[in-house]
Amino acid sequence: MTRKRRSFPIPVATNFANRDVALQVLIDLVHKFPRGPEGTLVKEDYYTYYTDPRILHGDTICGYRPIDLYRMVMNLSEVTDSRPTSEWDYRQLVRSIFPETGDRGVTRRSRRFADRLGQAVSKIQREGLPGLWKVQWGYGDTTNAMMHADNTQDAVNQAKIFFGPIIGDSEYRLGATFVREGTPLELLNANDSMLKGFDQLIVNKQQSIKKMQEEIEAFEASKQFVEMYALNCMQADLEGGETL
Repeated sequence: MTRKRRSFPIPVATNFANRDVALQVLIDLVHKFPRGPEGTLVKEDYYTYYTDPRILHGDTICGYRPIDLYRMVMNLSEVTDSRPTSEWDYRQLVRSIFPETGDRGVTRRSRRFADRLGQAVSKIQREGLPGLWKVQWGYGDTTNAMMHADNTQDAVNQAKIFFGPIIGDSEYRLGATFVREGTPLELLNANDSMLKGFDQLIVNKQQSIKKMQEEIEAFEASKQFVEMYALNCMQADLEGGETL
């Protein structure tokens, strides 16, 4: 498939999650010197010291806002990893867009996408957005929870308020990581693994209690044997006979 340049510009209100728009942006980004959303960028706007040139100034990636590229990537069916920053995350995408490309071309274009799209993903996931956050204060399913928060501090503060008794003395380990954009409604299922973890702990403790109860009963029986032996000896002594 020829890397045909798309038409410009893209309207400011464009939905980058739209498949048609995404394909236009991806075809632009696969070029060495992308023209950007307004179609105005040229070679002189880029650092050429990198294999994949980067924009000289501003906080965009080849003219595109990182948040737009991030949202676009998160909606690409060919990208299945939750944190797609590696070339391997984009190889299926390249093969889908450019089915006639050879192995070397797939590798080159996948690396270019990883450099540009992966950079956007890393930036957004590092800084976070309002949505679903994972708070963690230890290891295992019962020491982490999903929350709906605006940022890192908001997630940590909520965790202290709502999970303080569970966190206990491990509060110094408490941290938060952005997962993805989402709504509070998703929390109905988002913490299933944590709930199942507590269910398993309950089952384990119940089994331990059952085992301990059986051990207690065995100890009681042993105690009775000792007491019976003492009583038997006393009876035999009173009767002047031998113990049974």
